Amino acid sequence: MRRYEFVEGSSKKFWEIELEGEFFTTRWGRIGTDGQEKTQDFESAAEARKAHDRLVIEKEKKGYRLVGGSEKDARPLTQKVPSNPALEEAIRAKPDDAHAWQVFADWLQEQGEGWGDVIGAAARGKPDGTKQDGALGSMLEPMLGGSDAADAVWKFGVLDEFRFEPDEHDDEYPMDVVLERVLKHPAGHFVRKLSLGLPPREDLEWHMGDLAAAVNEAGPLPFLEELDLSVPSEHMDQESWRRVGDVRGIWEACPNLKVLKLRGSAGSDDGPKIKLAPIAAPKLETLIIYSGGLDEAAPLEIGEADFPSLAHLEILFGRDDYGCTSTIDSLAGILAGKGLPKLKYLGLKNSEWEGELIEAIAKSAIVKRLEVLDLSMGILWRDGAAALVKYAGALEHLEQIILDDNFFDEAQIASIKAALPNAQLGEQKDLDEPDEEEPWRYTSIGE
Repeated sequence: MRRYEFVEGSSKKFWEIELEGEFFTTRWGRIGTDGQEKTQDFESAAEARKAHDRLVIEKEKKGYRLVGGSEKDARPLTQKVPSNPALEEAIRAKPDDAHAWQVFADWLQEQGEGWGDVIGAAARGKPDGTKQDGALGSMLEPMLGGSDAADAVWKFGVLDEFRFEPDEHDDEYPMDVVLERVLKHPAGHFVRKLSLGLPPREDLEWHMGDLAAAVNEAGPLPFLEELDLSVPSEHMDQESWRRVGDVRGIWEACPNLKVLKLRGSAGSDDGPKIKLAPIAAPKLETLIIYSGGLDEAAPLEIGEADFPSLAHLEILFGRDDYGCTSTIDSLAGILAGKGLPKLKYLGLKNSEWEGELIEAIAKSAIVKRLEVLDLSMGILWRDGAAALVKYAGALEHLEQIILDDNFFDEAQIASIKAALPNAQLGEQKDLDEPDEEEPWRYTSIGE
């Protein structure tokens, strides 16, 4: 139980609090007495944690100071780091400029943020490894999934890169609660690259929505440029069970995001659907969605959005029997290219479409501005080869057409190469029944 005391003049009071899952217990009274005790229950551990943090902040504002108990909860989740957009922009413009970090550190200290001292020491070339490691250990305790659950790269007293991939669930400190604590601490609030594994669960709610909500709660995160929510999971390796979920909150929380990677399918059960819109990503340059069965909401919402800086777009679709509801029609907005003025690399991969996909691309408005077209990992075969030859004139300007991991045979490869020297035809999948008129073919990622 954490103990706080307030001593001023004749007033000598204590206040204690202990959080346990969906409830917490408080004790209070005059120092030297047993005081009074009260337990409060909540519907979830997250609600209990937020109520707990609000009380801690209220007590600290009234002058109570921590005198005992675990330090792992010393920084409440509801407390945010002071923000100075001008100084933050100066660092973003020159991220390796020690002077800019030192000015920012001095400002943080003036605002009463003690971590400014740690940033300042690092900016002077004397990083305090003990404080850095101690803070990270405190934020992550209890460590979900053992010592390999997290990995950090420090720079100027903050986490430049942070990877978090627990493989065990903790009812009291679920992954999203721990993540929010990290991102609201000044050591984690200025992270540049964030990679997150799939939250471990005991049911089929395998999605990233809670982590996106934690990012949103901690935001805005001024330096975050790369967010990877596609990290493969050892504790749940079925692509069709995994969801992206509702990740709409990341757009406001990550205003300077340049790279976003997602992984998830629509699946065959009633798991949460992918939700991206409304999208506001003025600086996003790369967007990749890995899926064995993608809901049509993803390409539709991407096609309706404005991505003024997006240069690289990859979408993996997957199979309809694993939840893919996307169709050629779902790609209309993307192929029109209205919201993609800088797109150079378009990957429409892992699809069950063949000649109709190539025809749609060849006749699209966006094809002329592309440099690379990636149609790998799909079921392209006889009709696909014929379509590539037929529409070679619309594709010959491309620097590269990637056709790896389809079903082309040697004769088809030769015909494609003759029409399109820019085609890359690497390793191909083998037909299970090559003598059949319509042999069964499959996308590279499904189950």
